[in-house]
Amino acid sequence: MLVKDIMTSDVVTVGEDQSMLEAREILRGKNLVSLPVTDDLKRIRGIITVDDIGKASPSDSSTLSRYEANYLLGRLKVKDVMRRTVVTVDADDTIEFVAYKLYKYRVNALPVVNSENRLCGIVSRSDIFRSIVEMMGMNRNCLRITIEAPDKVGVVAEISNIMKDDGINIISLVTKQNGDGTAEVTIRAALNNNGMDIIEQIREAGYVVSDVMTLDGIE
Repeated sequence: MLVKDIMTSDVVTVGEDQSMLEAREILRGKNLVSLPVTDDLKRIRGIITVDDIGKASPSDSSTLSRYEANYLLGRLKVKDVMRRTVVTVDADDTIEFVAYKLYKYRVNALPVVNSENRLCGIVSRSDIFRSIVEMMGMNRNCLRITIEAPDKVGVVAEISNIMKDDGINIISLVTKQNGDGTAEVTIRAALNNNGMDIIEQIREAGYVVSDVMTLDGIE
């Protein structure tokens, strides 16, 4: 799955010369945590966040009235506060790469730009979470099996063939290398009348089944 499959194309933006008060009201009105700052050609110039608004606003201990505080924010321009170094992604980047960037830079969303640095979308943590839920098949009733196996070529194929021969459809399969020559294989498989019999077959093939759960699909 790629960024273009999950991103929001209709992006709310703000201009450099707009006031911080306008930026704050857009963030509040749209219930957003960040706003890309663009020029007339939709090229990325910076980004403004809720935290930036908070830092630019008078503190709660200030003696300024609400009117005075809003007046100051109205005089302050977005370009005076925005972050000019913006982490972006490409529409053809993979969702795992985006997840890595969101984690590395500790941000909630990333602008999606083309080769000319023009904004074409935005992808958020929520988009990533939703795509993972869909990829893992969590909306379906299933059998979740965790298997401890050697970290070597052919393991996944062998386990898959065991399930194939028993007529069990694999919804998703994830592997995790433990670094000690072993791997953890987690399978979500469609339930059928022979669903629980597959556990014994996997064990007979020499694998350790460490966990088995029957799960209901999540709305």
